[in-house]
Amino acid sequence: MRTIRAMLWMGGVVVILAALIGAGRLPADEEENKSAPPRTRIALLNLTYVIKNYDKYRDFQVEIKEIVEPFQRKDAHLRRQLEKLRAEAEKLSADGSNSGQNADLLAEQRNALEIKAKQLQRQMEDNGLAIKMKLGKRSDEEMKILFRDVDEAVKRYAANHDLDLVLHYNDALTPNDYYSPRNIARKLNSTTLLPLTFAPAMNISKDISELLNDGLRKTP
Repeated sequence: MRTIRAMLWMGGVVVILAALIGAGRLPADEEENKSAPPRTRIALLNLTYVIKNYDKYRDFQVEIKEIVEPFQRKDAHLRRQLEKLRAEAEKLSADGSNSGQNADLLAEQRNALEIKAKQLQRQMEDNGLAIKMKLGKRSDEEMKILFRDVDEAVKRYAANHDLDLVLHYNDALTPNDYYSPRNIARKLNSTTLLPLTFAPAMNISKDISELLNDGLRKTP
């Protein structure tokens, strides 16, 4: 019995000492936390908003229209010629049926029209391929320039505003586009993290687009 009582007494002493030691450490731990509190400042960037509101992107859209215009004119011209050939083929078939012309002669004429139509279709395909190649190369070049500009602007902004982390996302810019079936399907199928709601102060998209445009205006 004495042994058991001694063990219980020693156990009680240990518990009391542990509590006292813990209580003595608590202010020190709190002081340490106060001196170095955990802090992470995070901002969000809608990359779609920034790019579309960047004046350099708008200038690029004007350039694209100028590049595309001659190809569009050529395509329209070829389509008109093709429609004319189709009309001639239909008229030829109707006239041949009504007048009872020689079947071999009609077949020869229709074959000539088909050859011309195929040539026009190949020209249209070549024209479409040419514009895709030209636009593709120019778009790749501009994409690198635009992203590099945004990347550098975000880094400057983060340093000046004491931000630890900037996350970017892509989303619609108007309510109609935001709730469109296409945009909703994109969100449902996306494997990335897309914010549903956040404090307005976290979104620096407008600030970055203004920073980029200010830089353009200052460039001689």
